[in-house]
Amino acid sequence: MTQVTLQSEVEKLVKEFTIDESTLKVLTEYFIESIEAGLGHSSDEHSKSLPMIPTFVTKVPNGREHGTYLAADLGGTNFRVCSVDLRGDSTFQLEQSKAKIPEDLLDAETSSELFSYLAKKVKQFVERHHADRLSTDEDKHLKLGFTFSYPVNQTALGKGTLIRWTKGFKIQDTVGKDVVELLQIELDKQQVPVKVVALANDTVGTLLSHAYASGASPSGKQGDSVIGAIFGTGTNGCYLEPIDEIKKLDPKIAEELKNKGETHMVVNTEWGSFDNDLKHLPNSIYDERIDKISSNPGYHMFEKRVSGMFMGEILRQVLVELHSKGVIFTQYPNYERLPHRLRTAFELDSEVLSHIEIDDSTNLKETELSLLQSLRLPTIKEERIAIQSIVRAISRRSAYLAAVPLAAILIRTKALEGYHKEVEIGVDGSVVEYYPGFRSMIRHALALSPLGPDGERKVHIQISKDGSGVGAALSVQSST
Repeated sequence: MTQVTLQSEVEKLVKEFTIDESTLKVLTEYFIESIEAGLGHSSDEHSKSLPMIPTFVTKVPNGREHGTYLAADLGGTNFRVCSVDLRGDSTFQLEQSKAKIPEDLLDAETSSELFSYLAKKVKQFVERHHADRLSTDEDKHLKLGFTFSYPVNQTALGKGTLIRWTKGFKIQDTVGKDVVELLQIELDKQQVPVKVVALANDTVGTLLSHAYASGASPSGKQGDSVIGAIFGTGTNGCYLEPIDEIKKLDPKIAEELKNKGETHMVVNTEWGSFDNDLKHLPNSIYDERIDKISSNPGYHMFEKRVSGMFMGEILRQVLVELHSKGVIFTQYPNYERLPHRLRTAFELDSEVLSHIEIDDSTNLKETELSLLQSLRLPTIKEERIAIQSIVRAISRRSAYLAAVPLAAILIRTKALEGYHKEVEIGVDGSVVEYYPGFRSMIRHALALSPLGPDGERKVHIQISKDGSGVGAALSVQSST
């Protein structure tokens, strides 16, 4: 086929992937509606709205916190143990160790097998870094914050039952059990002088660690830390909500908190599930195909359009479709002749897209090399030009959608109201940190959103490092 046909197909794709101002407005308004629905819904109705999980974290750090705390982070298939020495001046010292979870523990028969292993790693860490704290006196036990980034029904700061495993774990025995209690039981069995007092996920940790450290930036604190967000393999966010607005909270618990002088609580939105019913999210044939082959069809529909885990697969699906139309890779007469990697789902890593995104080499030679290395796929110049246009459309759609929850939360919380008011959003994750121009594209979308250009200028999006470790340690502060 001719180059013009490929170009016209690409133009249609770019148009289909474009998120315009009116779409941003509709999505932002619907996100605000979903927040309100989620705050009032019980856990069994989560699929119809944002889950909006109360975290029982009621304090956001101001940088003056001090003390030494432990953090344990079970994320993916690695387990990390840290000790964080908060110095009270927005700085901290971090010691950490990391271990890969043995494959046989991913689908162990009992919870005890996994949590015994985790307790053993905590014990080894304490013996190495805190031998002076090996006391049998419970008052002297180290306090630990547990970062557990799996769906839990959290009922207190240090209590949460597993709803379901993700990321490769399949230990059915754990579902419905309190993961804090499971870890504490094994720590006690091994006589480890550690008390697990707080449960947090990575997005809460990102908010807390950014709030603590923001005063240490060269430019100083620019505004209140109001949102913690993850844009990486997955996506999620949290923010502070007035306790009175969290209708799903047990009234007795809400009253107890208010009697202690607490007014707000960090809420974990679990926004990866936003608009699972696809009332307003864009839905191309590529999105539909990816959903069908995913591990959780019908769920996490927002995440499947935004996160790094799916950007590469969207491109792969598009390229296969263009080949089926006979406008690209014409040296391959049919689908079966295409390189094996191009025919394999999730084989194309989003990191490849980041190289293509900013390739300005002669004849896009860098793109040619990237596609050869990642997919064993030879290309001609016209194909590479087309692929770069598609990549940029995919990443822009992802970033523009990523701006929706940020705009919605800022509007709902009235965070920007007030004279010369400015706010900070702490973010973490490989996409927002390393994908070229991703933060800039989010900012473009915020300016087009109902926030408008004036609102966008008051928002500072800052990378927050070590959120899962430092943030978990800081969540311990809410127990003191």
